[in-house]
Amino acid sequence: MNHDALFKMLLKTPTILQGFFEAFLPEAAGFIDFGVLEFVDKELFTSARKKRTGDLLVKTRFRGERAGFLIHLEHQAQPDTDLPRRMLEYFTLDGIEYDLPVYPIAVLTGRGSAPVSFSPLAVDFPNKKVLHFDFDVLDLPHMNAGTYVRILNPAALALAARMRFSKRERFSLIKDFTLTLARMATGRSVRDMVASFFFTYRRPNVAEDLKLRQEVAKVEPKEMRDRIMQLTNPWIEAGKQEGRQEGIVKGRQEGEAEMVLRLLGRRLGGLSAVQEKTIRKLPLSKIELLGEALLEFTSRDDLARWLRLNK
Repeated sequence: MNHDALFKMLLKTPTILQGFFEAFLPEAAGFIDFGVLEFVDKELFTSARKKRTGDLLVKTRFRGERAGFLIHLEHQAQPDTDLPRRMLEYFTLDGIEYDLPVYPIAVLTGRGSAPVSFSPLAVDFPNKKVLHFDFDVLDLPHMNAGTYVRILNPAALALAARMRFSKRERFSLIKDFTLTLARMATGRSVRDMVASFFFTYRRPNVAEDLKLRQEVAKVEPKEMRDRIMQLTNPWIEAGKQEGRQEGIVKGRQEGEAEMVLRLLGRRLGGLSAVQEKTIRKLPLSKIELLGEALLEFTSRDDLARWLRLNK
């Protein structure tokens, strides 16, 4: 599973990006002009020319002012004690490249054994402070998922899938997420993106599927029940194959294909029936490769070329 690709596509939805700041960094949300967001899609590299796969870079400006700045969001799915140094390197490279100040944020999703605390990166001499570099850190695995699945905020709901919860809380987490998302006053495309992200990580199993349907049947009015089923059905159906090894693989393949099709639809617009059929027939390994490659696509021709080379 390409965690970086899912994370980027989620937060490249402007409504969800704004929700991210409002839920997790409210002070920063107060000075960002969310009406001016430009996602920088060019390939980014380290000073050693290694590709920066976890980056999301956004141009914006201060609210009520003409002055602009960059937001650098770094997704980190694996433990990395070298993160402060890398964040400083990216801060310097991006500042020089775009001649703008940079607001750096690291979002951790790796399952560590203890909460991560990164002190500011400092270089001091007896006579002066040469460097004091700090950045925001969101350590999702050590945040309480049960709290965030009850908040009417698209970013909070989606990222709750990467937060901490106990085994006995799993069904309550899925149910509360589903009911909260159905109540959220936002467009269908945003709800679909949030549901796609959440159920990629927290797909109901057969028993949870049945129990969730029983809970949904109690929801009034009927329009709300219908909205809930529209959100959950693609992922519940894909999870029904669990129980046999080949069914698990098939269910995962269908779920990954569905996610990639959604991401391609958001990036390129509607796909042809032939392209959609071709993607659904790809083996799981190819679907995962496509999930990474699509971040570089700028037109349907790019997709057609990739499919020709990866039959």
